[in-house]
Amino acid sequence: MAITNASVSGIASVPLLVAGLAALTSVYLIAIGIYRLYFHPLAKYPGPILNRVSSIPLSYKLLRGRLPFYVKQLHDIYGPVVRLTPTELSFNSEKSWKDIYGSRPGHQNFLKDPVHVGSIQTVPGVVTITMAGDVDHARQRRALSHAFSTKALLEQEYLIKNYVDVFRDKMNEFASSGQVCNIADWFSYTTFDIIGHLSLGEPFGCLTSSDLRFWVPVISESIKAGAIEQASRRLATTGSKLQQLFLKMFAPTELRDQRRKHLQYSREKIMRRIQQTGSNQHRDFLYYLMNQKDKDNLNQDEIIVNGALFIIAGSETTGSFMAGLFNHLLRPKNRDVFDKLVAEIRGAFKSDEEITYEELVKLPWLSAVLDEGLRIFPSAPIGFTRAVPDGGDSVDGNFLPAGTTVSTCMWAATHTEDNFKDPYEFRPERWLDRANATDKLGASNPFSLGPRGCIGRK
Repeated sequence: MAITNASVSGIASVPLLVAGLAALTSVYLIAIGIYRLYFHPLAKYPGPILNRVSSIPLSYKLLRGRLPFYVKQLHDIYGPVVRLTPTELSFNSEKSWKDIYGSRPGHQNFLKDPVHVGSIQTVPGVVTITMAGDVDHARQRRALSHAFSTKALLEQEYLIKNYVDVFRDKMNEFASSGQVCNIADWFSYTTFDIIGHLSLGEPFGCLTSSDLRFWVPVISESIKAGAIEQASRRLATTGSKLQQLFLKMFAPTELRDQRRKHLQYSREKIMRRIQQTGSNQHRDFLYYLMNQKDKDNLNQDEIIVNGALFIIAGSETTGSFMAGLFNHLLRPKNRDVFDKLVAEIRGAFKSDEEITYEELVKLPWLSAVLDEGLRIFPSAPIGFTRAVPDGGDSVDGNFLPAGTTVSTCMWAATHTEDNFKDPYEFRPERWLDRANATDKLGASNPFSLGPRGCIGRK
C-alpha cells in the first residue's frame, strides 16, 4: 500500500502537537507561578519560593511526618507570619490564637477549612464534632457537653483510679523482677482501657491481657491515614477525582483498611452498649447520649462516629503526652523538678485513697508540671486550619481575604523565644507567675480555644 503525502504529513504533525501542548502547559504554569509570586493577594507574605507557588513542599513534609517541625523552621527564618502554600498562612503569635480560634465581638467565627480532615473513616452524610460545620457542631456539642461535665466525670473517678492502680502494679512487677518495659506502650494500654470504659461502658483489658492490644496500633494507623488524606486535599480540590487518586497513591490499601477497622470495631462495641437497658447502666459517655432529653441532638450514626472519635482522641493523645512528660521528668537535669513533684504529692496525701481530682487540682506544682508538659510536648503540635469568613478579616493585625487558609502552629508558637524564654527547657515555674514578663503563656493552647476547643479539656 502506498503511503500518501497526507498520511506522512499527519504522522509528522504528532510531535508538533505534543510540543505545542507542552509549550502551552509550560506557559500556563509559568503564568500561574508569576501570579502567585507577585500578584496574588498573599504575595506580600514571606515563605520559600516553592511554597508560594505550590502545595507540594508542605504536603511532602506532612507525608513524612515532619510538618510541625518544618513549619517551626520556616517561622525561625521568615518571622511570625509564613506563607505555607499559595493560599495558606501560618502564625505563631499569642494574639493569632484568639483571632483565628476565638470568638470576637463584631467578627464572624472562622470556618472549618476543607483541608482539615479527621482520623475517623468518612461515613456519607455523617460528621464527627471535630469535622462538623458551625450549626451541626453547636448541636453536637450541646448533646455531648453533659457527658463531659465535671459532675459526669467525677461519677467515673473511681473507674480511672482502678486502672491507674493496675498500671502501678504492673510497673512494680517490672521493677521487682528487673525486667525492662516500654513505658510508652503501657501508657497507651492504660489510656486505651480508661477511655474505652468511659466511652463504651466495658473494659478493654489491655493492661491485663493482650487480646485487644492489636487495636492500639490500629488507632495510630488511623491517625496516619487522616494525615495522608489531608495531604491529598492540599494537592487537589476536596472530593474531586484527582484528590481521590492522590489518596489512593499515598495511602496503601492496608493503611486505609486499618482506618475502616477502627470504625468497625467501635461500631460493634457501641451497638452492643446501645442495646443495654435498665436502671443500673454504667454512666459512661454513651449513657448521657442515649438519655438526652432532645432526641434530635445526636442520631445513632453520629453517636457511633463520635464514639470512635473519643477512643482515638482520648487514648492516643493522652498516652503520647504521658510518655513525653515522663521523658522530661526523668531526665537528670530535671531531677529537681521531679523531686519537688514527689514531695508535693506525698506531702498532700497519706495514702492512695486520699487522692481525688478535687484535691489534685489544688496542688500548684503538679498543675505547673502538667502545663509545662503540654507546652513542651503537645499531643497535637500541628496547626488546625481555619478559613477566613466572607468579607475577609484580620489575624494579628493582617487583613486577609475571604477563603484564606490560616492556622496557628502549636509547635511553632510554644517553641519560639518570641513567646517563651528558653523554650526547649522544661521549667514548670514559668506557670506559677501568670504575670511573668518573660513568657507569653497564652501562646500555649494544647486544647485549642474558642467554640471549637477540645470538649474533653478537663
